[in-house]
Amino acid sequence: GSGGYHWMAGNYMRYAAAESSFGSKTGCDLPIDSHELIALCAPRPTFISYGIPEKGDAKWLDQNGSYKATVAAGSVYKLLGAKDLGVSNDYHTEQMPPVLTGLMEGALAWRQHNGGHTDAPNFQFFIPWANRELKYEKAGK
Repeated sequence: GSGGYHWMAGNYMRYAAAESSFGSKTGCDLPIDSHELIALCAPRPTFISYGIPEKGDAKWLDQNGSYKATVAAGSVYKLLGAKDLGVSNDYHTEQMPPVLTGLMEGALAWRQHNGGHTDAPNFQFFIPWANRELKYEKAGK
């Protein structure tokens, strides 16, 4: 089946093809990791949202690994003068917060809801966070 390939750019498929000039590679062979991609967003507001596998969020998304990548990216947010998750930037020792516990005080935010593969349960937390980070005010106020 196609698995997660619909999330990848066309060049990734060429990169992973067995008949390529450099042999078959996988996503694990890419010379970049998730924390670097998140760090490229700094200092802009970035909200990382997950559900739980027990309700249908894919296990291959690796919620714990994604949390650790978000923690590791925090040092770039700090370097650029933005607030990170508010935890240490040591992804080796930081523990993922319990489900339904958000780390949303900075430009870099994390929250895992108790639903499946959707961001909808986090909207009620994302909207106020985004309003604050983007300094949004209703017209006419």
